[in-house]
Amino acid sequence: MKFWDLKSKMNSSSADLFIYGAILSGSKWDEADVTLMDFKQELDSLPDTTKTLNLYVNSPGGSVYATIAMMNQLERLKSKMTIDAYVDGIAASAASFLIMKADNLYMYTNSFLMIHKPMSTLWGANSVDCREMADWLDKTEANSCIPAYLGKGTSAMTEEKVKQLLDGKDNWLTAEETAELFDVTIIQETKNAVACADIDMLGSYENVPEQVKQLIPDKSSHSQKNQNLVMSAEEKALREQILADSKVNQLYLKTIL
Repeated sequence: MKFWDLKSKMNSSSADLFIYGAILSGSKWDEADVTLMDFKQELDSLPDTTKTLNLYVNSPGGSVYATIAMMNQLERLKSKMTIDAYVDGIAASAASFLIMKADNLYMYTNSFLMIHKPMSTLWGANSVDCREMADWLDKTEANSCIPAYLGKGTSAMTEEKVKQLLDGKDNWLTAEETAELFDVTIIQETKNAVACADIDMLGSYENVPEQVKQLIPDKSSHSQKNQNLVMSAEEKALREQILADSKVNQLYLKTIL
């Protein structure tokens, strides 16, 4: 099942864009993953009649590079149409950053936001590389994260409060808690969101609420269900190629917000 999709009709005044997976900017780890080129192509395909873009999000986050580029693309669209973002399940890490560009933000009573500091994983890095990356992360936080959160914040969202949310921990907010800090409209109903696609990314976060854990598929049951399936030679070759590509691009793909 493909978890990202754009639904639009010619001569229609609105379009629906679903981001149900990790935000990546290179090769896909999973069919549910959203790449930067995917996102650009979806936006470019919108007909001129589109006046409202509904952005539906259920994502654990992803690449900071891709997220910043996506935000800039959405900003350019705002002169042509209204962007309404809906948190169907979770908007964690980079996804919480992305939705701040929407004109209107909506959450269901059982959806969550997760905010933390920009992060990166380095392989084979020396002390100079680590210091340079730390400097870059600090600049990203100061020039992109903080302004975005403040721009969508209520009077309760001060610079001090933003820094509390960017304290090095994974800070999960319910819809009500989010509405206290951000300009969010709570839809007074629950949303039956599908499981978040990126198990490893979501499962790596700290302090994950029990309601969110229910969105993490059970690996053991999934493995048991598929243990008798035989992988075709074509699928095996594709998986090996994806793995090889991912190893080459680990730093690029694993930089997350």
